[in-house]
Amino acid sequence: MSTGTHHERLWSAERWPVVAGTLALMTFIAIESFAVTTVLPVVAADLDGLRWYSVAYAATLTAALVGMVTGGSWVDQAGVTTPLLWGGALFLVGIGLCAVAPDMTTFVAGRFLQGLGGGIDSAVIYVVIGQRIPAPLQARMFGLLTAAWLVPSMAGPLAAGLVAEALHWRVVFAAVLAGSTVALAALLWSTRSPVVDHGVGNRGTGPVVGRRGWYAIAAAGCLMGLHLGGQQAYPGNAISFAVLVVALVAVSTRLLPAGTLLARPGVARLVALRGLLGAAVVTTDVYLPLYLQAERGFTAGSAGLVIAIGAIGWAVGAWIQGRSSEAAADGGRVLVRATALVVCGPVGALLFIAGAAPVAGAAIGCVLMGIGMGLAYPRISAGVIAGSPVRERGRNSSSLQASESMSTSAILAGAAVVLTLLSGSGGYGIVYAAAIAVAAAASGVAWRSMRVG
Repeated sequence: MSTGTHHERLWSAERWPVVAGTLALMTFIAIESFAVTTVLPVVAADLDGLRWYSVAYAATLTAALVGMVTGGSWVDQAGVTTPLLWGGALFLVGIGLCAVAPDMTTFVAGRFLQGLGGGIDSAVIYVVIGQRIPAPLQARMFGLLTAAWLVPSMAGPLAAGLVAEALHWRVVFAAVLAGSTVALAALLWSTRSPVVDHGVGNRGTGPVVGRRGWYAIAAAGCLMGLHLGGQQAYPGNAISFAVLVVALVAVSTRLLPAGTLLARPGVARLVALRGLLGAAVVTTDVYLPLYLQAERGFTAGSAGLVIAIGAIGWAVGAWIQGRSSEAAADGGRVLVRATALVVCGPVGALLFIAGAAPVAGAAIGCVLMGIGMGLAYPRISAGVIAGSPVRERGRNSSSLQASESMSTSAILAGAAVVLTLLSGSGGYGIVYAAAIAVAAAASGVAWRSMRVG
């Protein structure tokens, strides 16, 4: 039996404050991310801002794109403490604005700030792990971070819905604010001592923003322009919308690996696949609670239950992925099956909207979709790492997140235009037909990967 560092405990007296603080902060970021899918319809109705629904959700995704890209450069230049503090402060201020927002404009501003801060801190947390956790224990730590997102994905929507019903939607944001404040303070305290670098971080002196950071800001500007324009129905809107889409595509070629938009073999194809899958799944999850509450009279708690049931599928898929020998031997075949399952989510929702299936059909579709995502995401991430030179792993890993953020935010902007022009089931039907098309495109890319490589 081997000895040495392999016998070290992750939760040792030396490391447990960092481990606990990191997990706590990431958990509250995740709780807010999933809880908002349930309470956002309630917020929009209460603040008389239903037409800003897509903007309110996408503001966080858009700002996180800037935060994630710039956060890595910032931590390389300044170390952990400063970006962690500022990122955490922006996140907390954003949550606070959401909790006290008197109108939808303030709420959207809060969502934007929390996305920016959460994106920065997400990037910093990876460096903290690299600096404070020995290499043999890092895989275990990243596994715990996955759980920090998985548990809120199952419990967050239902719990938030019940709290919104029993108390008020503002209580949900107030609880996240209180918990995040404690978690941030704990993580700052645990990282105050001199660092022992275990393999990541503080190697460069690059600028805080850098060229990719400016491209990320440009992409965020295009996305916010799409969302703001999508709230207005006037003849020139179609032209401005098309111009912004073209600009976004142009900027994305600077942020993503060459060949991503054409799904060329290798890392570019995997980055494209991540973007397509993310867009299809988020669209399904974001608009189903709104439809259930606005069109079918479901309570926030019951709508949250449907989403929570779907999240169970993600846990099942991740469990299968972690124990399947086929995943390592034939990743292409796994991706084909996974993407086929993802298509079931928007298909189930569309059948429910069309009256061809009960709500249980939509829930089952979400479960199958979750299983597909649980299978696909680890395989895509592992494929990008394996296919990247060491010096490009950080850049390509951030490209995965950038691809998903841009594609998701863009399709939500398009959905907002549809729902602005068409009310009722007709508009939702078009949105879910588009989600099916995106998921089917992902399945086509996965099939192409298996056949061509």
